[in-house]
Amino acid sequence: MEQSEGRAAMGSGMQWLVAFLLLTVVSAAAGLLSSSHLLSTAQRAADGHPDAPERSAASAYGASVRFRKIAPVITNLAAPSGAWIRMEGSVVTDQLNEEEASILVARIGQDIASYLRTVSATQIEGARGLQYLREDLNERAAIRSGGKVRELIIETLVVQ
Repeated sequence: MEQSEGRAAMGSGMQWLVAFLLLTVVSAAAGLLSSSHLLSTAQRAADGHPDAPERSAASAYGASVRFRKIAPVITNLAAPSGAWIRMEGSVVTDQLNEEEASILVARIGQDIASYLRTVSATQIEGARGLQYLREDLNERAAIRSGGKVRELIIETLVVQ
């Protein structure tokens, strides 16, 4: 009777080992297939294949756009007292000369700072609050620039 129990325990141990080895082989094969697909897609993109995904963010807007960094904006929030916010971002503009673009970016940065002073931390909390902030800042940037700014991109936003 002890021998039959020992064989049963050994048999179930072998079943676990076979199942483990089978899952390992399947996982390795899936990893190899997905990495080869990823490498072939990257190679097509590097070769300029027409079915390849877009290679740069500028191509989403067209060839005539420029990304311009906004100086980091650091200011206090309306509520709670003692709360500070730091925002870094960029604006997407059409071709502008450097002098006009630097003036425009500085004005937009000042406008962002003055707007953020009126916002409370609870207004920008969560995904919906961030979306509202993004929409408000895009609208203000478009008005401030007279339509020359296509989009304002929030890169980092820290509330402390």
